[in-house]
Amino acid sequence: MSNKNNDNILSVTEEIKTQNNKYSLSKFEFDLYDEESNVVEKIIRVRRFSLPNKGEKWKIFEDNKVMFVVEGSKLNNKEKYFLRTIDGINFLLTQYKNRIKSFNSLKNELKEKLKNHEEK
Repeated sequence: MSNKNNDNILSVTEEIKTQNNKYSLSKFEFDLYDEESNVVEKIIRVRRFSLPNKGEKWKIFEDNKVMFVVEGSKLNNKEKYFLRTIDGINFLLTQYKNRIKSFNSLKNELKEKLKNHEEK
């Protein structure tokens, strides 16, 4: 009787493993490669880092290379709070895709975005 239970447990765990293997791949994997033109798209991501002195910074990566760093010490509290949100991360991604020229231009765009965001 215990042999049947062990077989049942093994078959259930094997089913779970095969189900989990379906989702172990990135759900965006197929969006990043175009088979027709044989082109691999760039992976762009933003990561926030907390610093030991209650500071923070955001790094924008392109294919595991740091392409731009936003220092939190150069931002006010309102701007930092916004960048911690999903809208803030999307803002940084959009700015990077539009080719950020400098930190000053990014800060000006951020001020403009917050100004428009408050008016709504």
